[in-house]
Amino acid sequence: MTLLLNYRPVLRQPTGIGAYANAVLPALQELPHYLIPGGEEGTAQQRLKRLAWSQFQLPRLAKRHDASLIFTPAPEGYLGPQTIPQVVMVHDLRPMSHPERSLQSLYFRNWVPPLLRSCRQVLTNSQFTAQEIERCTGLPERCITTIALGYDERLFYPVDMSADGAKRQHYLLHVGQPYPHKNLRRLILAFSELAPRYPELQLLCVGKPHPHESSRLKSLVDSLDLRKSVKWQHYAPASELPNLYRGALAFVYPSLWEGFGLPVLEAMACGTPVITSYGSGTEEVLGDAGLLVDPLSQGELREAIQQLLDQPYLRNSLRERGFQRAAKYSWSKTAAATRKQLESHLY
Repeated sequence: MTLLLNYRPVLRQPTGIGAYANAVLPALQELPHYLIPGGEEGTAQQRLKRLAWSQFQLPRLAKRHDASLIFTPAPEGYLGPQTIPQVVMVHDLRPMSHPERSLQSLYFRNWVPPLLRSCRQVLTNSQFTAQEIERCTGLPERCITTIALGYDERLFYPVDMSADGAKRQHYLLHVGQPYPHKNLRRLILAFSELAPRYPELQLLCVGKPHPHESSRLKSLVDSLDLRKSVKWQHYAPASELPNLYRGALAFVYPSLWEGFGLPVLEAMACGTPVITSYGSGTEEVLGDAGLLVDPLSQGELREAIQQLLDQPYLRNSLRERGFQRAAKYSWSKTAAATRKQLESHLY
């Protein structure tokens, strides 16, 4: 019995999908397996080629290596008669709930629903996403398994939480590629209302540029005369992220829609106060360990930020509660649960 690990969707600069895939890989490699590595840049042309490869070459490769199960840590795979069963991991269905004019949204609308319905089992990272899969694809609950994500305790841990601001700079942090659903426009507008009162405060946005949204957001910053206050940083590897979290007064993540919200967990693990949205996976991850806001309300977002700026006691309380909340999650738990699921379908 051989497990084919299809890691082609894992990019050279991994984000959420890659973080999960790399974290569970050592546990999965303890099983009889054949690994197809990733490492692409993530361009549209590469996605098209990978789609064709998944449909035609993936099942042939699995047959050649006598695989009895294919696992892909993303919603990719082959359609048609399932000669070799598949298990996939779905991190979110955002391209269906908040579609853009892109190849990714086209793929999710037309390819993903029939793919998930044909899979032996579908893994996902939150109850929220599991319900979205049921709603969007008609897949019954018994075919969906929820396995929460984790974080690397060796990298993401708090600094001395007893001295508020002692090792923190005067900035708010956002981490993630600025897709429209990340709601950065509303965050920038809320920040602009606070900037005159807090002239030293900065907003640091970390993430690979979006092909269209980044230029719009920078134009908005220019129009609000916030060029000195809003800073942009390209993709940061996992080794650099912890210090960015630890240095921030607060982590602000007002996304309109998230399957899980891994940066929320990482920020809590670093002892950084979190503001995020209710109504999707971020609420499930945060629990009562931070401030939840209506992502459509610029006023609520502004007031939550101001609360943290003006109330050191609240910041300290949320740091402690966030760290305790994060301790419930770990990559070792995620890896063990993923391996258990695949073993149950492998033998």
